[in-house]
Amino acid sequence: MAVKRTIGNLVVILGLTVASFLPDSTLRDLLRYLALGYFSIDMLLWTRAGYLRRRPHWTRESWRRYLTACVVPIAALLVVASLLLALEWKLPVIGEARSTTRLVWAWVSIVLLVVGAAGLAAAIDRLSSGDPSRPFAWPRWLSRRGSAG
Repeated sequence: MAVKRTIGNLVVILGLTVASFLPDSTLRDLLRYLALGYFSIDMLLWTRAGYLRRRPHWTRESWRRYLTACVVPIAALLVVASLLLALEWKLPVIGEARSTTRLVWAWVSIVLLVVGAAGLAAAIDRLSSGDPSRPFAWPRWLSRRGSAG
């Protein structure tokens, strides 16, 4: 199954690459929407498969910890969407074009986008791989944050 997913993702990335070289046209838009749709459906199916594997084994506490871990990447993606809306609406808080403020906004957007996308992919991968009978637990370095030494 992982090989099929990898091949499918590579084909879609190839389609996006081809679309970037095409002039503005219906074909270019169609390739982009097909790629977005494929990636969205693939991620939903990947999440569903992981959920079905874990459902009989995980406790309420495991699910609560897992959903808490998903909050950070989702929040990062929501902040990126807010920053993009502020840019689209030309709010004065984003600064003038080619200003330092605009540069800072751009770098913050890139960092949050990477954190959100990579974090969400890692959370979904954690859900769909490994021994399903093991409950979700925080990493050791994170779970010791309250202990001294």
